[in-house]
Amino acid sequence: MCIAGDVDLLDSGDISLAQRQLAVVSCETLYVDLTDVTFGGAALVHYLYALAARLPGAAISLCGAPGITHQILELTGLDQVAALRDSIPEDWATPSAAASTSAASERRLPVGRAALGRPQPAT
Repeated sequence: MCIAGDVDLLDSGDISLAQRQLAVVSCETLYVDLTDVTFGGAALVHYLYALAARLPGAAISLCGAPGITHQILELTGLDQVAALRDSIPEDWATPSAAASTSAASERRLPVGRAALGRPQPAT
């Protein structure tokens, strides 16, 4: 999953769309690429907690969060429900994970909002 842009304020349409996206997510391991987040505020924190609640028992890694966003993740306790990593691991994709990717995971949300899709390894 990749999240990009300013993720601070969500309106009811954004929340409804995010909830529909979360409804189709199911996995054992999830890497969330935050490399392109320019600012992650309350909306990002809310979305990530909702994601963790939707995937109980899944190993979630929040990868590449820049400066202040990384600090916000720690201050809000997200480091207690997900691993914070500097980047997505080189071996994040396994044959079984690639084979199980569904069309639902390819859908994209509007620019600047959470976007479900295959993360690309950080370079």
